[in-house]
Amino acid sequence: MLAPQIFAAVTSTVLEAITGFHIGWPSSTLPKLLEDTSVPVTQDQASLIVSMMGLGGMIGPICVALTVDKWGRKTSMILGAIISLIAGIMTTFARSYWWYYVARFASGLGMGFTSVVIPMYLGEIAQDTRRGGLSILMAVLSNSGTVLVYCVGPWISVSVLSAFGILMPLVFLLLVPWIPETPYFYTMKGKPELARKSLEFLRSTTDIGEEMEKIEKNVEFDLQHVGTLKTLLTDRGNRKALLLTLVIISAQQLSGITVIASYGTTILNEVDSDISSSTAIIITGVVQLVVSILVTFFADKIGRRPLLLGSMFFSMVFLTALAVYFHLQANGNDVSGISWLPATALVSFLCAFSAGLGGVTRSVISEIFSCNIKAYGTIITVIWTSVLFAVISQLYPNVVNNYGIHIAFYGFTICLAIFSIITFFYLPETNRKSFGEIQLMLHKRSESKQIMQPDPTPECTRSNSVYCIDIKN
Repeated sequence: MLAPQIFAAVTSTVLEAITGFHIGWPSSTLPKLLEDTSVPVTQDQASLIVSMMGLGGMIGPICVALTVDKWGRKTSMILGAIISLIAGIMTTFARSYWWYYVARFASGLGMGFTSVVIPMYLGEIAQDTRRGGLSILMAVLSNSGTVLVYCVGPWISVSVLSAFGILMPLVFLLLVPWIPETPYFYTMKGKPELARKSLEFLRSTTDIGEEMEKIEKNVEFDLQHVGTLKTLLTDRGNRKALLLTLVIISAQQLSGITVIASYGTTILNEVDSDISSSTAIIITGVVQLVVSILVTFFADKIGRRPLLLGSMFFSMVFLTALAVYFHLQANGNDVSGISWLPATALVSFLCAFSAGLGGVTRSVISEIFSCNIKAYGTIITVIWTSVLFAVISQLYPNVVNNYGIHIAFYGFTICLAIFSIITFFYLPETNRKSFGEIQLMLHKRSESKQIMQPDPTPECTRSNSVYCIDIKN
């Protein structure tokens, strides 16, 4: 019976819906903020409002590093929800653009907590054969939050829309008491009875001996190789895992998804079409959500590599179509005959993106790092994501104003082409493999002469926990 496992996964990923909401929030609100005289906002201030979320996202992972190992995954999720609740309150009752700055920064802090903890939590509660599908729930819930903004944002005021940023954290805080801490966390803290109870709840059976033994062996191995930042950077297998995740995240962010999510309405306002930008953005959001849901059913059947590479290829095709349309428009060509192209290409791009880059990326991140350095690897990955988010959000308006929107989309296409080549040659397939098998595969490729065998299990203490973060290193 999978109901408890699915309930725990869905409850935890409500935090992703909050993140998706805050990512999509500018798309519907920026045009209104620029026209609203009650809270004056200039164009430069508006672009900074968007990018402040990225700045907060750089700090959030560092903060969660202090809690995820000490207090656990569940408590860290609660802290992230509280921070997001504060962001929602400040956005709803904003009295000046400074309120928006602080609120967006707080939403970034919450995103930093979420992006680090949720992959850990899902990876640790899921069975090996279902890990991919559950991990893609992150993309589904994130897209749900964004679609909410797209669907209701154009028709209601900024403050009413922002109130959803209060409601969603409250929903999570009501549900979270009913989900367990992960068996991995309990095992690495030397609490086998609690670990067993957690696993029995998640699997709805007491016949968990084999899986519990597997968890203990994984923990045993990681306890012999306590992770530090130095371990992540100097060990060839770990370093390869980090570089691969940074490549995939760079491909994701430099595909232009941040721009489309945050400036989608503004982009579609540039199109000569019979469909209003508000209607078009709703269509794109709903399509993206539907595709991300469908991916959960076949992610574990097709595999990570085919989905990622196919997603990158078709994303490049549709980005090129968008760039060509806006290039023709910028050169004064009559584009009325192909006015259907931008909306079609945008919807198609979001389909391709959601099928791989949108959801599978997170599955890979939750799988590819060994347990003893997963905290470091995930934190660095999330910080890098936030850096790209902030830089792209801030630079995009300047590129469009100085060079044209087509230059931005040509740039996204070129970046995606480069990263797809790297992914093709270096990313291993992690589908249906246990954490231990993935690490053996990475280290075998990097250190063919090294035989990875765990030593006898040492005493499990706070100082040598599976996810222990050594601040000194």
